[in-house]
Amino acid sequence: MLIRELIQRRLDSSVTIFNREGVAISDTQIKNEYSAIKQYLLDFHSSPQDCVAIKQHKDYRYFLTILACLEIGIPYIPMKYDYPMDRVEQIKEDSKFTLLADDAKIEELIAYTGRTKTLLPDASSEKDAYIIFTSGSTGRPKGVIIQRQALENFFTFIQDEFPAVNDQDKLLQVAEFSFDQSVVDIALFLTKNLTFHFSNFENNIFKLGFEIETHRISVLNTVPNTLNMFLSEFVAERMDYSCLKHLFLGGARFSHGLYIKCVKYFNKSVDIYNLYGPTEATVYCHVKKISYDESADCFNGNVSIGHPFAGVTAHIVVDDKIAPANEKGELYIGGVQVMREYINNPEQTAKALVQFNGQTYYRSGDLAFQTESHDFFVVGRVDDTIKYRGFRINLLDIDSYITRLPYVQDSVTIAIPNEITENQTIGFIILKEKKTVKEIKTDLAELLLDYQVPEKIIFTDKYPTNVSGKVCKNTLKAQYLESLNKA
Repeated sequence: MLIRELIQRRLDSSVTIFNREGVAISDTQIKNEYSAIKQYLLDFHSSPQDCVAIKQHKDYRYFLTILACLEIGIPYIPMKYDYPMDRVEQIKEDSKFTLLADDAKIEELIAYTGRTKTLLPDASSEKDAYIIFTSGSTGRPKGVIIQRQALENFFTFIQDEFPAVNDQDKLLQVAEFSFDQSVVDIALFLTKNLTFHFSNFENNIFKLGFEIETHRISVLNTVPNTLNMFLSEFVAERMDYSCLKHLFLGGARFSHGLYIKCVKYFNKSVDIYNLYGPTEATVYCHVKKISYDESADCFNGNVSIGHPFAGVTAHIVVDDKIAPANEKGELYIGGVQVMREYINNPEQTAKALVQFNGQTYYRSGDLAFQTESHDFFVVGRVDDTIKYRGFRINLLDIDSYITRLPYVQDSVTIAIPNEITENQTIGFIILKEKKTVKEIKTDLAELLLDYQVPEKIIFTDKYPTNVSGKVCKNTLKAQYLESLNKA
């Protein structure tokens, strides 16, 4: 369904939204404020060249601004409220946005009473829907341009794939809008008519649990790292998550260790979906509904990402050829959901978008394989494949084996370059029960080849994360090197 029609239909019906403080915003207030925001944008920022940057504290007015941009047909750029001005200026230089809708500006928008333009400009499927900036390898953010037709395909997938989610459900909106995982929440709101609760999570797992219990949340869309914290024994034993019915997980690797926890604590009571996809392919492009049958869900310690959406094609490519079943290679993604380009960055666009078999594909950089039953599995990053003592090893592949140890909650392995072994491998492990490094290495010797066992093992109780909730390996490396300098 077209985006404009979805928004108009949804806002014509009764809307139930709770803000970050848990206070219900009346249907009348929602519609009045939305109308004012939309009219302001129509009167002052509705030409095809306009682009609106949104930089607010995450709450319902941020959400209404996004919906207004989508209905009118103005591309929006989501930012976190605390982005430094240097980053904002870099984004403005690339995008030429005409309005910065920050916390102060939104007050002006919701109070607007003018009415100059009444006709909406063209919002065809070929137009741009949003531009989301991700961290670039050069340190400068890259702006991913997603077209409306890509977003429409994604919305259609959400609408069709999850018929059990309905208007009786309550969704807790956790992800920052600057993280494209939040588009799942937007899609569920528009297609399922559910109740929307804005979370005040802020990485406090007990606050998240309190919100789930208090509001009787049935739908949660989050990253695996958050669920991992939620299902740690210390936390899980103090939580009541019996209200949860549907769990959408994506944005990072769904580890085998987390899979075991889901089987233990949910025992088929929750529909769990492992969603996969890069920002460049419109949030997600693969889905696997967890069956709670390990033989069907997992392979060699890896959790399946399932099959591509309708309108999406995917291949495992090795040496410019489609790899046979079970052979590892780079995952190429094609079809309607692939980005248009990186804004103002033709060099990076040319590296990322390639012609393959007569079609444009996005090179994901993910190391993956496909089984004979056509299930896809991601085992690591192509750039996480390193040389160690002359052997090629993949760091995420190692983690998938480490987390199979029953006493390991999570594992993140990093590599520090050196002249002797090419790289030193260091495994940061969160334990469920006390173990020594010697005991762990002995057990790993039963699972891994000797050169795959991390040289050094360090115990930790948490990992540094970025604003999206993903483990930040660069920060982990920096912390480790800093600790060496202090020693």
